Amino acid sequence: MVRRLGTTMAAAALAAVAVVGFQAPASAAPNFQVPFKCGVEVTAATFSGHSPANSVDFQKDGITGMPVLASAGGTVTRSENEGDTSYGRWIELDHGNGWRTRYAHLSSQAVSVGDEVSGGGKIGEAGATGGVTGPHLHYEQILDGADRKVVLNGKAIPYYDHTNVTSKNNC
Repeated sequence: MVRRLGTTMAAAALAAVAVVGFQAPASAAPNFQVPFKCGVEVTAATFSGHSPANSVDFQKDGITGMPVLASAGGTVTRSENEGDTSYGRWIELDHGNGWRTRYAHLSSQAVSVGDEVSGGGKIGEAGATGGVTGPHLHYEQILDGADRKVVLNGKAIPYYDHTNVTSKNNC
């Protein structure tokens, strides 16, 4: 009886070690920054029914033509122009460890697929391309293919609200 109990406990302990041993480590997010020049204040708008749900629309009077900066360093994986539909002109950056960011409705793109971009590097200009009703920058943070709630400079953007944020990007 004691022998059977000891064998059962040893098997349970080995099973627990095996489960823990095969878990993927958590991927720490890059320290994403507001994708505009240092000191620029924009409104981060989040709302129910947005697609994807956790994306943010950055709004500001006169935003059209404003430089859009990489919120963290990475490699350009997409640089698309869908004309008057969907995202219009948009860029996606791969930051490693499953993290990507997407920037949409740009008036122009300053990078191409394969380009390495440093954090704070210019990737395009804000605009109103695609299926939009007005100028803004649509922004997403994506982990392993799923959109995540946006965190900028270590602080979560409130959902469903309009929150003023000031860029500390490349300050």
